Amino acid sequence: MKTFALCVTLSFAILIASAPLPAHHGEVNYDTEKVVSVKGAVTDFQFINPHVQIFMDVKNDKGEIEKWSCEARSPIMLVRVGGWDKNTLKPGDVITATGFRARSGSPILRLQKIVLADGKVMANL
Repeated sequence: MKTFALCVTLSFAILIASAPLPAHHGEVNYDTEKVVSVKGAVTDFQFINPHVQIFMDVKNDKGEIEKWSCEARSPIMLVRVGGWDKNTLKPGDVITATGFRARSGSPILRLQKIVLADGKVMANL
């Protein structure tokens, strides 16, 4: 009986300790009250799990280059909903990225959509 009680107690402890793990999928780190758009050149496109990453050089109001990092859904979701693949973007492609900026003010976006140089809109990111 003591072994059973110990197993049940440990099981509950593990469940309680692991509860915060899915929290990184939330948008608490982003200002979801304001949508931000930036236009710039892609420097790197990482079509990897758990989230696709797009890195861009964006000129700010002072003409200085800012390094932006943009996070989208997982690769499999982008394949399913938008026909993406590892060649969708290449370094040098000029895009407009729209999404929620990090609350910290860092140049990080949780992507909502991008507009390619040819005007094609890639939404539901």
